[in-house]
Amino acid sequence: MFCSISLLAQDADRISSSINLLAEPHETRANEIQPPELVMDILNIRPGMIIGEVGAGHGRLTVHLAARVGEKGKVYANDIDQEAINYLKTRCQRHGLINVETILSLPDDALFPQNTLDLVVMAYVYHHVDNPLSLLKSILPSLKPWGMVALAEPKPDHVEDYAKKLTQSSVGEEALAAGFTLDAVIEDSFQFDNLFILRPSVPDVPESHDRQKVRALWLDYLEWLKTAQGRTSFRDYAVNLDAKGISGPEIRRRLQILRGQVTEQPEGIEMIYDPLYSKPLTGDLEKDGFKTAPNAFLVEAMKSIKPGGQALDVGSGMGRNAIYLAGLGWNVTGIDLSAQGLAVMQTNADKAGLKVSTIKTSYEDFDFGKENWDLIAMILSWAPVEEADFLARLKESIRPGGFVVFEHVIQRPESPFPPGVHSLAADELRELFLDFEILIYREVEDYGDWGGPPAHHVRMLARKPINGSA
Repeated sequence: MFCSISLLAQDADRISSSINLLAEPHETRANEIQPPELVMDILNIRPGMIIGEVGAGHGRLTVHLAARVGEKGKVYANDIDQEAINYLKTRCQRHGLINVETILSLPDDALFPQNTLDLVVMAYVYHHVDNPLSLLKSILPSLKPWGMVALAEPKPDHVEDYAKKLTQSSVGEEALAAGFTLDAVIEDSFQFDNLFILRPSVPDVPESHDRQKVRALWLDYLEWLKTAQGRTSFRDYAVNLDAKGISGPEIRRRLQILRGQVTEQPEGIEMIYDPLYSKPLTGDLEKDGFKTAPNAFLVEAMKSIKPGGQALDVGSGMGRNAIYLAGLGWNVTGIDLSAQGLAVMQTNADKAGLKVSTIKTSYEDFDFGKENWDLIAMILSWAPVEEADFLARLKESIRPGGFVVFEHVIQRPESPFPPGVHSLAADELRELFLDFEILIYREVEDYGDWGGPPAHHVRMLARKPINGSA
């Protein structure tokens, strides 16, 4: 999974201020490349957390971790060099950081206390480790059931000649051999570094694939959210389970399911997009996180289609594409799970003097109808077109001679999109629409409407045959 965090101007000022207070002159370049505050923001490090740092050295990151977790938190900072440990102790005393405990560790043993840590961090360390399997194995018992490991390391093109080049494949293989799973690679928040997220591996058991049992776990989490009082992360939920006496392995299993269900369950989609759609828009992709202009391929496709008739915008979000279609003369209905997105869409349409209809619904619950639509737009909609039942409902709802405009990402084996994204295999969409007349079909590597690095996309304009055969 690829992840990114946009750094706004006010965040940059805060980060710079914090670094200036705690940093030492020789750390300036490293802190510019890998700002400690940004690392901690991405990892959601909060007051009260217990952190382990491997290879703390002179404490470039340690002091910032200690300041962030505060007096109710703690940092266990280890290193194999006694001189570095002595320097770090003096530095922490100078800054009044009494929540740091130093550990003289071994190259293949972190020597952290067991069942204690929320997170273990290595910054510019792992690519120098000679025996990573032993080191990772020594860390595993120190983690709380919700604990994870974060490796902030140079990208392969920027590593020293004498050090290891860390790739998703190499880190993933080492993690698996040590009892971990590579959960995410955050590669576009830093110019020269990657952030690898490792979580303890969870055995695959039948109940983890039982839809009813998975839904029950999700509903239990939602019920807990109602009384969570601001502490709403999966870590907070895991602490709640731990307090109830749920075993560590079972907590890990449940957390793995819940993380996967965020993009699968309708309430999870709302959790992702309602806050995103609540922010004022600037028109800047980097600041907003997505393009606010209509999709370029949709605009291209509409040049060859006579406007008018009934149009459905599937996964309409804030309505950038639906409002564009309404402006061309289509009678547009937009469906989405985000109430906030649909509200913004309606407001923007009203301001433009255009009429759109909005329906808050899931793809499973929405009644597409039979021969209802002259045009269906599916632009990065996360729709399960690969599922036979959904595809049949979709095709049946299009009038003879009606069009489908489709754009989505193609699955990448090296870093798969979550299942809920419903990314497609190469050439899969063409096979799914063999019974339609395909007017445009492209598979290209390009920048998407949601930012991030270039990714493989599929774009298709197809028409339903009038006589029932393509």
